Amino acid sequence: MKKVTFEQVERKRRELSQVLRQFRAAKGRYHNPAPELPAHILEECQVLPGRLALLDKLEPDQTLGLLGVATGDLAAQILYRSKPAMLHLFDEDLSRMVNPDIRAELASEECRLKPHVGGVGDTLSRLPDAHFDVFYINGDHAYDAVKADIERILPKIKPGGAMIFHSYTTWSAVTMYHCGVARAVHEFCLENPWRFRYLALEPMMYNDVMLVHEAENS
Repeated sequence: MKKVTFEQVERKRRELSQVLRQFRAAKGRYHNPAPELPAHILEECQVLPGRLALLDKLEPDQTLGLLGVATGDLAAQILYRSKPAMLHLFDEDLSRMVNPDIRAELASEECRLKPHVGGVGDTLSRLPDAHFDVFYINGDHAYDAVKADIERILPKIKPGGAMIFHSYTTWSAVTMYHCGVARAVHEFCLENPWRFRYLALEPMMYNDVMLVHEAENS
C-alpha cells in the first residue's frame, strides 16, 4: 500500500474546506452549531479529566443502559468502574462485541448484563417506564438521530436519573464528519428542566456530558 503523506492529507483537507465554503455560500447547512446555554444550566457542572473519571462518579448498584456497544470496551469500563446492579446493552448488531471481559460476564452465573438486539425504539418499548437510573447514549451521532434517541429514552429514566452523551461535539476530527450531539443536547436543556452535572474532557474533544433533572441538581 502506498504511503499517504501529511501534505496529501492537507491538500484534501483544503479541498474539503473550499467545497464547504461554497456549500455555505449557497445557504447549505452542513455543521450543527450548538445554541448558547444560559449560565444556570452550567453553574453546577464539574469538569472531569475524561469519561473514565465520569464513570467513577456513578453510584454503584444502579440500573444502567448503554446505547451503542461496538466492541464492548466501554461496557467493560462501565461494569468495572460504575459497578451496576444491571447493565442493559442496546445495539442493532452485537456480533462486534468481542471484549473478553464482557464475554466472560455474559457466560457467568451472576451475569449483570442484559443484551437487547435491534432498533432501540423497539427494544426499549418492551421495558417499563422509569426503569433506568442512568442511560449512556452512544448511538448514531447525527443530529436527528440524537434527538430521536432522547425522545425514546427519556420516559425510561427514573425520577432523579441521568443521561450521559458520548461525543459531545459538533465535528468529528477523525472522520471529518458533522456531529449533532452538542446541538441536540443544548436544545434539549433549553426546552426541558435539565442541567449539566459533569463534563468529561477527552484528548480529541469527543467529550462526554452528563445531564440531570433540574430538581435533582438544585
